[in-house]
Amino acid sequence: MKQLPFIVFFAVVSVLACGPYISEVLPVETVRPADLTAYNERGELGVVRPQFARRYLVQAYRRMTGREALPAVGRFGPEIDENATDARKQWSEAHARFAGVAPPPIQTERNIGDYQWITNCLGNAFASAAQTLNERAARYGAGSSQVREWIEAQDRVFQNCREENLALPDPPSASADSTARADRQYQMASAYFYAMRYDEAVQRFRAIAADQTSPWQHYGRYLAGRARLRQATTAKELDRARLAEAETELQLVLKDASARSLHASTRGLLDRIALTAAPADRLRLLSAELGSAAAPTDQALTDYERLMDAAVGDTTTYEYDKIPNRAALAATDMNDWILVMQGSGSAAGQRALTQWKQTSSVPWLAAALWKATPDSPEAPALLQAAERIERPSPAFYTIAFLRVRLLTLRGRNDEARTALAALSAPDAETVNLLTALRFKLARSMDELLAAAPRLPVSNRDIGWTYIDERKLTTDPIFDDDAGVVFNERLPLARLVEASKSGSLPARLRMRVASAAFVRALMLKRYEEARAIAPILGKLSPSVAADMRRYEAATGPDDSHLAGLRVLLRTPGLRAAVKGIEDDADQGEKELSRTFDHLFRRNWWCGFDKGEFDRSDATSQILRLAYHDGDVPYPAFLSAEEIAATKAEWAALTAVGTAPNYLAGESVKWARARPTDLNAAEALARAVEGTRWGCKDKATTAASRTAFQTLHKLFPKSEWAARTKYWY
Repeated sequence: MKQLPFIVFFAVVSVLACGPYISEVLPVETVRPADLTAYNERGELGVVRPQFARRYLVQAYRRMTGREALPAVGRFGPEIDENATDARKQWSEAHARFAGVAPPPIQTERNIGDYQWITNCLGNAFASAAQTLNERAARYGAGSSQVREWIEAQDRVFQNCREENLALPDPPSASADSTARADRQYQMASAYFYAMRYDEAVQRFRAIAADQTSPWQHYGRYLAGRARLRQATTAKELDRARLAEAETELQLVLKDASARSLHASTRGLLDRIALTAAPADRLRLLSAELGSAAAPTDQALTDYERLMDAAVGDTTTYEYDKIPNRAALAATDMNDWILVMQGSGSAAGQRALTQWKQTSSVPWLAAALWKATPDSPEAPALLQAAERIERPSPAFYTIAFLRVRLLTLRGRNDEARTALAALSAPDAETVNLLTALRFKLARSMDELLAAAPRLPVSNRDIGWTYIDERKLTTDPIFDDDAGVVFNERLPLARLVEASKSGSLPARLRMRVASAAFVRALMLKRYEEARAIAPILGKLSPSVAADMRRYEAATGPDDSHLAGLRVLLRTPGLRAAVKGIEDDADQGEKELSRTFDHLFRRNWWCGFDKGEFDRSDATSQILRLAYHDGDVPYPAFLSAEEIAATKAEWAALTAVGTAPNYLAGESVKWARARPTDLNAAEALARAVEGTRWGCKDKATTAASRTAFQTLHKLFPKSEWAARTKYWY
C-alpha cells in the first residue's frame, strides 16, 4: 500500500447557499487579470494593479525585471483531484473483480479537532492497493484464500480513513508464506497510521525497514518519517521534536540506494518540513527563487503563497505599517515590492519612493506611481521617468495608465489627453481602463458619451473568483464611474441630451432614457418627459403604446396622470442608471412590464439609498482612476448646471421610495377623478407594487390606504376583484 509524497494538512469544507446565483459582468477584474492566457503564458501584463493576488504580482515583477514569464502562475490545482478519483476507481474495479463485490464505502476525510479536517487516505493508497491486489492474484490465484484474506485485511485498513475506532486486520493464517506475512505487517502498520495511532505506526514501519526479507522494506523509514510528520503537523501546536524526528528518518531514506524510487518524494517531504519548521527562512529562499530563477518550480509558487497567507493573511489589501515582522518578510526585493504594492497607508508610499530613488527600477517606478498623491513633491520626477518607458517594455501599459492618471490628479488635463490620444491597447481590460480616463477627461457631452460604454471582460458569481466564460456577453456595459456621473453629476437636461444622442448603444441608451423619463415625471417637467417618450417607445417597443398616449396628453394634470400610468404599468422604469451590472440586467433588452419577484428590482428605492449606495461596489474603476474614489462633476458643466443638479437631487430625495410615492399619487388621482377606471388600475398596481418594491416603515400604511380607496371608490371593478390584500 504505497503512499503519495504529499500531505494535505487541512481540508476546507464550503457550504453553498441555495440559488439563485447572480453573476456580475465586469469591465475590469478585481484580484486577477481578465486575460489569464495572455498574462500567464505570454507574460503580457496589461495594467498591473496593487490588489492583484500575489501570484500575479510575482509574474509582474519577473516580467518587469526582464525575466521570462512563469507558467506556474496559470496552473491551478483542479477542484476535484482526478488522479485520486481514478485511483479509487482502480481499487473498486480490482476489488469487484477478485472479491465479487464492490468495496465498502470509504470516507477519506478525518476530523482532527478544532473544526479542522485532513485528507487521511490519499489517492495513491488506493492505486497501490489495486496494484498489489493484482500482483497477489497473479501470484496465488484469483480465487485463492490468500487473495481473499488480503482483501479482507485491506478493507479493514481503509475503515480507519474516517472511523475513530481502530479497525485492525486479522492476523495471517498459520499457513501463510513470508510474502503474505510481510503484507499483513504492512497493512497493520498502515491501519495504525490512518487511525492516527502514530507512535505505534512508527514502530511498525521501522520494524518493516529492519526486515530485509520484506518486499516493503524500502518503504519502512519513508513511511515512519511520514507518520512523524503527520503527527507533528496535526497536533494542536506544532510538535517540533516530532518534526525533527521526521527529518532524521527521511534523511536516512535519501542515503538508502534501494529506496531510490522514493528519493524525489522524500525531498518533497523535507521541503515541507523546512516550510513548517522555519517558515521565514523558507519564504526568503522561495521569494529569491521566484524573483530571479530562470524556471522556478510550481511547488515553489504554491509554498510561497501558503507562507505569505500565513504571514499577512489570505487577502490582497492590508495596512502596510501593521504587517507583522515586515522587515523579515521584505528581505528580498520582490517580496518588498509586493508588500508595498498591496499595502495601504503613507508608509507604503514612502517605501515605494525610497526604493525607486535607490534602484530606478521599473517595478518600483510602478509602485511609486500607484502610491503617488497629487501633491507629491516627487511627482514631476515620476512623470518624467514614466514618459521614458517605451512600448516594448512589459510594464508599458501599467506605466502609461499611471502617467495619465497622475497628470489628471495634478490638473494637467491637456497633457493627459495628448498622452491618451497616442495609446491603443491590445486587450479589452486595458482598453476599458484607458477609456475610463477618457471619460474622466471628457470636454463635452459627446466625449463623455463616447467613453461611457465599456467592453465586458468577465462574468462571475458574486463573491467568487471563477469566471464563467460561457456567460460572457459581447454587449457593451457601463462601469460605476458612468453610474455615478449619470446618477449624481448631471442635471436632467443633460440626461435628456444623452437620451437623444445616438452615441450610446441602444441597450445603454434605453437605461439612460428610462432614468431621464422617470426623473422628469418626478420633477413635474412634463415637456422633457414628452421629448423622451418617443425615444423609449422605439428602444422598448413594449411601452410604445403607453408612450404615445403620454405624448397625446395635454396640460400638467393629464400629463402627470398619463406619466403615472406608464410608471405603474412598467416596473422596469428605473430612476437610476446602474453602473456594474449582472447577468439579470444583461437579459433586459426591453423595459420590464411585470414585477420582478426574484430580486425585486422594481422602480427605485429612494435617492438617498438603494441603487445609489456605492459602499459595497465591486467596480475597481473608482479607486483605480480617481485615487480617492470620488468622481467629480464633468469639466464641461457650468456652475449653473452643477447647482441645478444639486437642486434636482434634493427634490428627488424628498420623493422617497417608489411604492410609497406611487401609492400616494394613485390615491390622489382616484379621489380627484372617482369615475376614472384608469385610477382603479393605478390603485391596484400600486398595491401590488408595495409587495414587490422597496419598503420602509411607511409602506404598509400607503398600501392599506390605496387598497381601501380602490375598494371604496371602485368596488365592482375588475381591479378590486384582483386586489384582495394590502402589504
